[in-house]
Order: sequence, then C-alpha cells, then structure tokens
Amino acid sequence: MQLIVATSLEHHLELTLMLVKFGRPLVIALNKMDEASERGLYINAGALSQRLGVPVVATVAIRGHGIADLFRAAAQAVRERARPHAPPPSAHINAALEPLAALLSAPDIQRAFRVPTPLLVSQVAEGDPYFLDELQQHFPGVLPDVRRLLASADQVLPRPLSEELHADRHHRAATLFEAATRLGAPREDRGWRYWLDELFLSPHWGFVGSVAVFAAVLFVVFYVSQWIDSQTSARLAAWAAQWQPQSTTGVVGRAVADGLIGLVGIVVPYMIPLVLLLVALEEVGVMSRIAFAVDRMFHRIGLHGGVAVPFLLGLGCNVPAISAIRNTTTGRERVVASLLVTFVPCSARSAIILALAGKYLGAFGVFAIFALTMVVIAVLGNVLPRRFPRGGPGQVQEIPPYRLPRLLPMLQETWERTRDILTIVTPLLVGGSVVLALLAHVGADRTINALLAPITSWLLGLPLVLGVPILFGVLRKELSLLMIYQALGTFEVNQYLDTVQITTFLLFLTFYVPCISTFAVMLKAIGRREALFSVSLSVGVALLVAGIARFALEGLRLAL
Repeated sequence: MQLIVATSLEHHLELTLMLVKFGRPLVIALNKMDEASERGLYINAGALSQRLGVPVVATVAIRGHGIADLFRAAAQAVRERARPHAPPPSAHINAALEPLAALLSAPDIQRAFRVPTPLLVSQVAEGDPYFLDELQQHFPGVLPDVRRLLASADQVLPRPLSEELHADRHHRAATLFEAATRLGAPREDRGWRYWLDELFLSPHWGFVGSVAVFAAVLFVVFYVSQWIDSQTSARLAAWAAQWQPQSTTGVVGRAVADGLIGLVGIVVPYMIPLVLLLVALEEVGVMSRIAFAVDRMFHRIGLHGGVAVPFLLGLGCNVPAISAIRNTTTGRERVVASLLVTFVPCSARSAIILALAGKYLGAFGVFAIFALTMVVIAVLGNVLPRRFPRGGPGQVQEIPPYRLPRLLPMLQETWERTRDILTIVTPLLVGGSVVLALLAHVGADRTINALLAPITSWLLGLPLVLGVPILFGVLRKELSLLMIYQALGTFEVNQYLDTVQITTFLLFLTFYVPCISTFAVMLKAIGRREALFSVSLSVGVALLVAGIARFALEGLRLAL
C-alpha cells in the first residue's frame, strides 16, 4: 500500500512508477483529499487508477473517510493477486535499453534475482549498487557485457542514461498528474455536513462533539429515564408494597408481581429509551463518528471506539448496554466489552452510592467510589484481553454519510434488540424472585446469613444480618438498599455501621454479581461459559477491592 498526499500528488507519482515495476498487488491511498479540494485541486481517483492499473482510494484519514473502502480494496487486491501493468519508459529509452533487457532476460539471471525484468533493467541502468554487486558476485562474466551495453545506451541518448531515466520518469509522472487532475477555484462552500464532521471528527473539536453526545445520553439516563421510572415501576412497587401476604400462595403471587415490576423497571424507563437513542445515533451517522473519535482512548483498554455509547448506556442499565455491544461487536471484542460493562455503575448502583455515600461519606466518598470503578475497568481492560486470543486485526471504523432517521425502521430495530428480554430475562427474573421470597417465607434468613458469614463478617467486617440484602441484590440492586433498612430496623444506617463498614459495603455492592437480568442477557450475548466467568470475575473483584479497602481503612484509622 502506498500513501500519497493528494496536495503533493505529482511528486509521489514518481515513486508510484517505481513501485508498479515490482509486479506485486498495490493499492494507493490518496489522502487529504479535503485539503486538495480546498486548494482548488480536484483529482479523479478513477482515472488515475485506470492509467496505473492499481486501485486508488480517496481518503481523509483524520476523519475516517474512505478507510473502510481502502481496507476492502487491499483485501480484494491480495485475494485476486492483481498485478499492476508498469507503463514502459519512452520509446527512445526503450529502444536504447532493448539489448540490455535481452541480456538480463536469461533464465539463470531471472532465477537468481526473481524480480520482474523491467525492474531489473531499470535498476541496473540507473547504476543501483546492490544489483551491480550481485551481478559481480554471481555472474562475473556477464558484468562486462552489461557495462558495454550501458555505455552504448549513453552514446545514443541525448543525455547520460541515469539522467535520461530520471527525466523520463518525471515526465511520465507529470503526464499522469495532468490526466487525472483539474485545477479550479478553491472550495469555499461548507455545508452543514462539513461543520458536523468538523465537530465530531476534527482532532481539535472531536472530543467536544463526543462529550456533547455523551452529555445527552447522561441526561436521558439520569433525568428522562429516572422520571419514567418514577411514573411506572416506582408506583407499581409502592402499590405492591401494601400487599403483605402470609400464606405460601400469597407469597408466591407477591414474588411474581415483584419480578414483573422489576421487569417493567428495566424495560420501560431504561431499555426502550436508551436502545431507541442508540439506534437513532446509528441511523443518523453520529455513532460511527463518535466511535472514530474515541477509538484511540478505548484501544488503551483493549477495545475499539464502537463500544463508547454502549458503555454510556450502562450508566442507565447494563441490560441495554450488553444488547448494544452484542449488535455492534463480534468475537473477542464482544466478550471483553460485555465483561467490562458489568463494572459500569448502573443507575440502581449509583442510587445506592448516592444514598449512602452521599449522606455518610460526603462528596469525596462518592467521587472516590466512582473513580475506583474507572480504575478497575481500565486495569481489567488491560488484563482480560490476554485471556482471549485475538481474532483479527481489529475493527475498521467506517464513516457513513449523514441521513435523517426514519421512525419505522428505528422502532423495528429497537424491537429486534429488546425482544429477547421477554424470552430470556422474564423467566429468570420472576423465578429468582419466587425462590428468594420462599426462602424468606420459610425462615431461611438466618441460614442464609450464616452461610454468607465468611464473606459478610469475616472478610468484609459487616453485621451478619446484611447477608440477605446482599443476596437479594441479584434481582435489583435497589432491593439491597431497602432490605438494609429492614435488616437493621432503621433508616439511620450509621447507628450500626461505621464509616469503614459503609465504604466496604458500598464497594462490594458496586462490583459484585450483576443483576439476574444482566446475567440473562449475557447468556445470549457471550454464552454460558463466559457469562459464568463474568459472575466469578465480579465476585472476585468485589471481594478483592472491598477487602483491600476495609483493611487499608482500618489500618489508617489505627495509625491516626
């Protein structure tokens, strides 16, 4: 592949004329086409390709334009083993070098050098030291004849042979340039597409454009989705809370209701709005531009920029985030991104952090916990890829043209990405709710707390009664917060938990097992093995981070 700067095309074409002599598949990337047109230089890539016999792809690499086409052209050239047709030198030079070409076409010389005859002739004619030394070592008897023929060519040409070859190559490059370009007025009209690309793809403003879209997603997560939640599942939960059945049948009925309410709380406020937003961003063409802008940053954690928006969706709910990852990635990228997104604090975990840390640890405590999640994601992003073999060279970010979103296709795509929630998540969510409710109904609370004592009491230093709230967190994390108040018998948690215990509990709850809905979607996205590995990973990370934090804070408290 040869990279040519479009604004300096004529100078690069001399090298192109030398490269085509190798007879190998060649693709030319004609870059900075936007700068060329701004200067009034309009290049016909098709005409240039036809004259050279190689694919020529117009690109604007800094904005991702044409990059996917370039890779496709390169792959096709290799598959088809396309050989460029090297344009011969001018007729008078060709005639002068004809005896030399006949001499170097001998089979033994061809077998020794294994390069096309036009390349061998031109390099010997220009006095290339490598080729002359090789002739001296392997064909010493031929070298005097070569020198004689070169001297004869010098005599019949108007200038020395090397100068004539250089001048001829320069002339042919200029001819190609004139045939493929047109000079005109510098482009001054810059429509809205240009300015949008300047916002999203410019190295100076691309970050600003990405942040603006991220802010819009966060607004949907923390304002629109939470408002919808307060008007739907929150009201249903308040209604169900009035039902306190005592019989086994009633407990099962209440558990089924709680499971369905939890399903509504995932689908209505978070799943549908966030997936619809993601589909809209893809339909308009903004998503691919954001992916291109943040690609380098995400490569530092072993991913590509295409997962940027799904990671943001994870701040609302991990379920639509994993669904988005499943639809935008494949192979190794899908597995690693799905594992990492479970550590993004969803709105439920964020609510617990803000409720407890905001009240008892202050703003610094809230910031520290959220910052720690970013550190954990960055560390795991550099560790996890080593567990999975790299499936390919990565993803090429294709930049599609802008287009207006169409409502019906958007709704159809949203349904395609969310319908699995009915067949996969619903049974697990309702079934898990029934199982945990029956355990509580038959008085298994003490048994559960005793079984979880090695985690809650010994490692984390928490009261035994917090075992059940931790377990119920696999349904929805908000249940853990409500059950903490029930288990302790008060809303003033600091009466039973000190600062170290509150911090330890929050860290464990932030990192441990994703809710059962997330696990269900992961089964579909990455398979049973990796989904179970995700559970093991999250439990291990939660125990490690919370345990280290507990002993470090206790040690610091003793030191002070």
